[in-house]
Amino acid sequence: MLKIKEKVHFDYDVLISGGGPAGSGAAYHLRKLGLKVLVVEADKFPRDKVCGDAISPIAINELEAMGITKTQTFQNANEITKVGLFVENNHAIVNLILPDHLHYHARIIPRVELDYSIYQKAKDEGAEFLEETRVINYQTFPHKVITTLQQGKKQFEIVSKLIVGADGSRSVVRRLLQEKTFDDDFQLVGLRAYYDNVQGPSDRMDVYFMEENFPGIFWFFPEGKSGANIGLATLSNTFPHKQSQVKKILTDHIKNNKDISARIGNGTLRNKIEGWPITFYDAKKEVTGDRVLLVGEAAGLINPLSGDGIQYALLSARWASEILGKCFEEDDFSAEKLADYKLVLDQELGYDLAFSNLIVHFPRNKSLLPVWMKAVEILVERARKDQRFAEIVVGISEGTFPSFKALTLDFVMKIFLQGGISGSDYILDTMKGPSSFKNEGTLFLKSAKKIVSEISDHPKNNLDWASQIGKKLFHVAKYAANSGNK
Repeated sequence: MLKIKEKVHFDYDVLISGGGPAGSGAAYHLRKLGLKVLVVEADKFPRDKVCGDAISPIAINELEAMGITKTQTFQNANEITKVGLFVENNHAIVNLILPDHLHYHARIIPRVELDYSIYQKAKDEGAEFLEETRVINYQTFPHKVITTLQQGKKQFEIVSKLIVGADGSRSVVRRLLQEKTFDDDFQLVGLRAYYDNVQGPSDRMDVYFMEENFPGIFWFFPEGKSGANIGLATLSNTFPHKQSQVKKILTDHIKNNKDISARIGNGTLRNKIEGWPITFYDAKKEVTGDRVLLVGEAAGLINPLSGDGIQYALLSARWASEILGKCFEEDDFSAEKLADYKLVLDQELGYDLAFSNLIVHFPRNKSLLPVWMKAVEILVERARKDQRFAEIVVGISEGTFPSFKALTLDFVMKIFLQGGISGSDYILDTMKGPSSFKNEGTLFLKSAKKIVSEISDHPKNNLDWASQIGKKLFHVAKYAANSGNK
């Protein structure tokens, strides 16, 4: 029987929606394979993106492979050799180390500079860019993808063999692939403010764990000679839910926290405070389909513990290009073939993202806020006394130490030991006198009463929370078993 195959004229081999680190990174790698690539970017370069601007050592390894570590932008960036961990009235300063496979300490590079550097590298390799243009729709067919673009008032279509979604947390490509957006359980909210004329060391970034924004963090990242990126990240979905204005939480923190006030000194706000949503990884969601693939934040590749997405954007761009290279060799862009990309994500990131998701789920239950804050105090106190322990805590959060390698029995026992020491110190302090014992006892009873009251007021939420803990523990155990079999 005679079969007639449609003869298709392709404008490009690959169309990429979004020109950030994931999109421009993928364009760079795909051009290295000799493919014809078009990147569609909503803004015009150089353009800014709201971000913490911290670039991890793993991300820098990817930038090094592109030649970006040789640029003036990288050479001028602040090198981070220390991290300050602050909680209430205690803090630890951690001197960072680098494993042998990493060549650089973290850097602070404003996104307007970082994204432009990767964009330039992709263009140097021959990738084409359509700036101030948006993807508004795409359709996949057996032998092609037709993408509808909007540039000003003009609409037109591009035919490609494949489309890559690199268009961030509000990804059009993901929405059409998954037919719905991520739910609130996988959402963070971030705010960022730039300050000028600040004080303090330019090689130390600080992270603050405070009750008013827990579960969440505040940060102070030094930028340039006397600037700083100051911001917060917090979970969207917690209970009991108390309405609060996130911008006010940040401004109050900057105004009232003595540690951050000391670093700001007479510094001044450079421009307005800006916010953005952050979508993190849900392993149940599709990241591939017939002739479509998601990278970076469009795929939810964000670490909910740290909010870091740059390293996952760059890693996923490279992994995706390696998978797509095989697809082009075999002329097979089916969902089954592209599913190899999801296997790579699960193998390389599955455990760490599942573990991070589990950890951030515990403090969603704000009824137990005193418990969570005490746990953070214990971690910081241990980090203050034990440099190796501190290195692992910071390394897990930035991805330098994979969780399945770092969470040894020795590490866990140190946490329990510090918990025991802290408890003993608490008991000894309260035994110094009747009045001290009475005051501490009254405070403890008030806290316990408040916890019991809030738990009883929200029985369904607490049951759902406990159920989700069980499911997430199962996912972590599954990935741990797979990691152990490597």
